[in-house]
Amino acid sequence: MENIRFFHVADLHLDSPFTGLKHLPTELFERIHNSTFASFEKVVKEAIAREVDFMILSGDLFDEEDRSIRAQAKLVKQFQILHSHDIPVYVVHGNHDHLGSRRLELDMPDNIHIFHEETEVKQLTTRNGTLVDIVGFSYGTRHIRERRIGEYPKGGAGRYTIGILHGSEGSMNSSHETYAPFTLNELLEKNYHYWALGHIHQRRILHEEPYIVYSGNIQGRHRKETGAKGCYEVLLDEYQTELSFIPTHDLLWETCDVSLHGIGRFGEVFQRIQQAVETIHEDSLIEIVLTDEDSLPEDMMRKIDNGDLLEALQSDIENHGELKWIHSIRRSPASTAIKERDPFLQDMISTLESLEGEEWKEVLAELYEHPSIYRFLAPLEDEGKNDLIEETKHLLKSGGERN
Repeated sequence: MENIRFFHVADLHLDSPFTGLKHLPTELFERIHNSTFASFEKVVKEAIAREVDFMILSGDLFDEEDRSIRAQAKLVKQFQILHSHDIPVYVVHGNHDHLGSRRLELDMPDNIHIFHEETEVKQLTTRNGTLVDIVGFSYGTRHIRERRIGEYPKGGAGRYTIGILHGSEGSMNSSHETYAPFTLNELLEKNYHYWALGHIHQRRILHEEPYIVYSGNIQGRHRKETGAKGCYEVLLDEYQTELSFIPTHDLLWETCDVSLHGIGRFGEVFQRIQQAVETIHEDSLIEIVLTDEDSLPEDMMRKIDNGDLLEALQSDIENHGELKWIHSIRRSPASTAIKERDPFLQDMISTLESLEGEEWKEVLAELYEHPSIYRFLAPLEDEGKNDLIEETKHLLKSGGERN
C-alpha cells in the first residue's frame, strides 16, 4: 500500500462564548471570541499547504447545542475552501454538537462526509489509488454513557483502517465527563492502523504502532487550557507512522510565575510583573502566580488581593501589535496553605464537592426559576459543574477576591 497523509483534528468548539471574559474591552473580547474561527482557518491553510489526502474531525465542531448561524456559515466557508482543493473531510459529531441539537441545515459541499448515529464504515480512494476505510459514529444525543467500541468491525487486509471515536479512555483522570468509554485493549483488538480520538482537550498519545491519539483542541478556551493547541499531521505507511504536531492556536493561555523575593515597594512588584510578561512572545491571556510574597507589607498585600494591582497592570498595557492581557493574579498554592487548614473553609469545600445532582438543582433553583434571569442561563452540565466547583474553591482560598 502507498503511504497516505491526513490531518487529525478534534474539538474545534467554534463560537465558544468565553462567558467569563465579556467584561473585557470590546475590541479585546471580539479578538478572543473569534479565536476559535481563526484557529480553524489556520488548520485549513496548513492542510492545503501540506497537500493532505483527507482530514478527520473527531467531534465537537461547535461549542453549543444551539449553534449560531454565524458559526455554521463560517464552518461551511472553510469546507468550501477545502473542496476547491479536493480535500475530503470525515466528520463525527460529539456531545457538544450532537445530531439531535438545534441547528439550521446548511448545504454542505460534497467533500464533507458526516457519520450517522449508527457506527458505519466510509470508504475512500486517495489520489494515488490507496484504499482507506474510516470507521466511526456521531452522537445522536448529548449523553452517551454506554460502550460503543463493540460496534466497530475488525480491520481488513489490503487497505488502511482508521477509527474515529469521541469518548473517554477508561484509565485516564480528566475533568471531562465520561462518554462512550473504551480501553486501550479494546481498540488494539480491532487491528486498525490509527485511532483518531476526540473529547479530551489535552494532546495525548496513548499508544504507538498503532497510534492511538487525542489531538486535543485547536484553541484553548479558559485558563486551565494552557500551552500550544493544534492538530496532528499523520503520515502513514504499511510499516510505520509519523506524527507532526501543527500549532494552530490564535491565542495562548499562559501561567506566569513571578517571584517577589526581596521586594519592598509596590512599584517594584509592578515592574517585576511587567518584566515577566515581556518574556512571553506570542499573543496571550496571562495568569500571574505570585511566589515568595510573604515578606510584603500588609497594605501591599491588600492592593494585590482587592484587585488594585491587576487594574493598574491592565490599564498600563500597550499592544505594540501584540496582545498580552493579564486576566488574573493569584498567590501560589504554598501561600494559601494556612487558609486551607481553616476548618470552616475545609467544611465549605467538602460540602461543595459532595453535592449530588438533585442537590445542585435545589441550590440553583432560585436562579433558574427567576422570571428575569432564567432565559439567560444555559443548562449546567457536569463539565460546567466541575469548572464552577474549581472556581469557587479558588475564590475561597484566595480570600474571596476574584481577579
